[in-house]
Amino acid sequence: MHPRIRDSATKACRNLCGALGLSMLMAVGALAQDIISGAARVIDADILIVAGQRVILWGLDAPERPQPCYLDGKEWGCHAAAKRTLEALAGRGDIDCILTGEADPFGRRHGVCTYGDEDLNAQMVLRGMALAFSEQTTDYESQQIKAITAGVGLWQPGAEFMEPWIWRRANTPGGFR
Repeated sequence: MHPRIRDSATKACRNLCGALGLSMLMAVGALAQDIISGAARVIDADILIVAGQRVILWGLDAPERPQPCYLDGKEWGCHAAAKRTLEALAGRGDIDCILTGEADPFGRRHGVCTYGDEDLNAQMVLRGMALAFSEQTTDYESQQIKAITAGVGLWQPGAEFMEPWIWRRANTPGGFR
């Protein structure tokens, strides 16, 4: 091979390898930014603050603060019960949240949060304190079936409620959480 052609090929290979390496570093950096960890502060029945980021739990929807629920015909604080459940789950130590999608108009991100190997989103649905939100994912439908079968939380005998997304669309400007 002619030396000039070899030098050009070597230079092209170096440039390509450098560009690929930079792209990989940028991709790893972007992935790292989508995982946050730390102590969680519960601000709603399905919203946490972790590492300064508001995180709406992905794939589920919990009752809204002013949303009425009834148990045996009497008003029941289902939002407060759901919020206490999330506080108990998230308050055991540092949690990790894998964020999905772009921020909403309020700067919040959706995420799946875990404590160790335990999926907090799944636990909220399994305990009947949130509903699987199939408009986002079907990941938590099996947990909802188990909660219904066990008759826990919102699914306990005598409980009446409206799906949070339906209630919110009818009662909240813009339907936002």
